[in-house]
Amino acid sequence: MKIKFENLTNIKHEILLFSLLLLLFGQLFIPGEFRSIMRPLLFAQTIFAGIILFSDKKFWRNLLIILFVFVFCIDLLNYFYDLRFLPFISGLIYIFFFFSVSAETYRQIYKAKEVKPAMIAAVFSGFILLCLMAAMFFTLIEFQTPESFSNLGSGDDRFQDLSYFSFITTLTIGYGDITPLTMHAKKATMLVALLGNFYSVFVTGIVIGKYLSRKNELESNNE
Repeated sequence: MKIKFENLTNIKHEILLFSLLLLLFGQLFIPGEFRSIMRPLLFAQTIFAGIILFSDKKFWRNLLIILFVFVFCIDLLNYFYDLRFLPFISGLIYIFFFFSVSAETYRQIYKAKEVKPAMIAAVFSGFILLCLMAAMFFTLIEFQTPESFSNLGSGDDRFQDLSYFSFITTLTIGYGDITPLTMHAKKATMLVALLGNFYSVFVTGIVIGKYLSRKNELESNNE
């Protein structure tokens, strides 16, 4: 069992990327009547991927295990009992989780010595995590001040719409079908757009720098 877990840690960035893609697009393959049941499971598998990412950090690994159990219980209660404060609590926990995993992912991108598939997966995961944190942030604003954004669906569809909005904002596409209406929503949208541009420029610079550094090192060794 130990060997199997060690094998998972060797591909931890690939596992994180796969789990994030599954979280984003997994519901497309689930019948509508089962989506409310599967959503907590999709988030749970993402937290499990985060536990693997922190495999060499005992404190953070144990903390994520506790969050894994706690969030799953909250989502289960929310499924049977429509309590208004439960989504707010789980939203805060998810923001903390995505922030922690993002920080660790960005740290490992910075410390990587050369461009490998694991680093490319980490860069891709880092961008998705940034968008998901933005979606959670927008959802909390909408939760505190309803109708902060235009053209949102009702119920659980609001988070899906705000996730979509966070991606097109971070990517600076801006179709205009969903727009911020309140000042808090507008400021949050500006912040997310700035962070998206910063991530693209900063991380691209790091990746190119590491690639050129490694290339020069290999050429020097061959001379």
